[in-house]
Amino acid sequence: MGIFNRRNIIWTVIVLIIIAGAGWFFFSLDPASVAPAAPQVVFEVKAGDGFREVAQNLAAAKLIRSPLSFDAFSLVDGRAFELKPGLYKLSPSMDVPQIIAELSDGTAGKVTVTIPEGSSIFDIDRILSAALVIRPGDLINFTSTQNLEGHLFPDTYQFYTNDSAAAVVREMTDNFAEKAGPLFASSTVAASSTGEEQTLIVASIVEKEVPDLTDQELVAGIIFKRLAAGMPLDIDATVCYAKLLAAPTGTPPTLAACSLFALDFKLDSPYNTYLYKGLPPAPIGNPGTSAITAALDPQVSPYLYYLSDPATGKTIFAKTLDEQNQNRVKYLESNK
Repeated sequence: MGIFNRRNIIWTVIVLIIIAGAGWFFFSLDPASVAPAAPQVVFEVKAGDGFREVAQNLAAAKLIRSPLSFDAFSLVDGRAFELKPGLYKLSPSMDVPQIIAELSDGTAGKVTVTIPEGSSIFDIDRILSAALVIRPGDLINFTSTQNLEGHLFPDTYQFYTNDSAAAVVREMTDNFAEKAGPLFASSTVAASSTGEEQTLIVASIVEKEVPDLTDQELVAGIIFKRLAAGMPLDIDATVCYAKLLAAPTGTPPTLAACSLFALDFKLDSPYNTYLYKGLPPAPIGNPGTSAITAALDPQVSPYLYYLSDPATGKTIFAKTLDEQNQNRVKYLESNK
């Protein structure tokens, strides 16, 4: 074989390698998923992460095909050092140029978030982190040294993505002062700070127990009557909150998804109103104006007991324990 032929073969191999490499490079820039609308995942770029770390994390999350191609493209594109820390919603259906554009833009946009009445701090943390307002656990950690349960007013808000827990708390407590403050100010029931906090605890219980304002006023009256009589409150919602606080760190259950079993009622917690008389030490959620109004203006009635009909959601009231037990058989055990 002559020198000329040898050179042709070498150049041919080189060209083929270049073509194959280019093909692989452009292939690896394509979306990691062939599905046109793969589910989005929350991806975090931490402060101090370099583009190589970001590429490795993207690959681990199965959002890109190749970290090497991501590195190369981001360098050629000129945005390798412009990737901004924050939370992003990315999809395996996005190609590498789209992902780099998203991570380098990093613009904090406004999102509308609704916090339902009765939401606990744990619920609010989950809602806000899902909307990319804060990182998971930020609100829980921020409020760990000051219990703000009950003071984060449930409402519809506009927050910035990648915001701080401090900014969220400021917005929600300011709204509490604006919306709930006048209710307390116009009432003699909660004239002192102690009275206000006790009323807020009752309101948080009422919020979780019954949805209708008329029923809320009746239930608030029953709670105050039982307190005055020195009777245990025996309220399931407080046990649910105790169970939530006792849950392992990670992803605690929500009150809305709470299911109670026999052992739960023996949980040793000051929030367990089956074991401890009186009110829990703090609110078990964040009540709205309706529940606060009911706690400030409880309805006097002959009732001492109540339960919710699971079939209709209607609150069934009883004057005596015997009547309550009959209602349990009729509305609860018959629906099992």
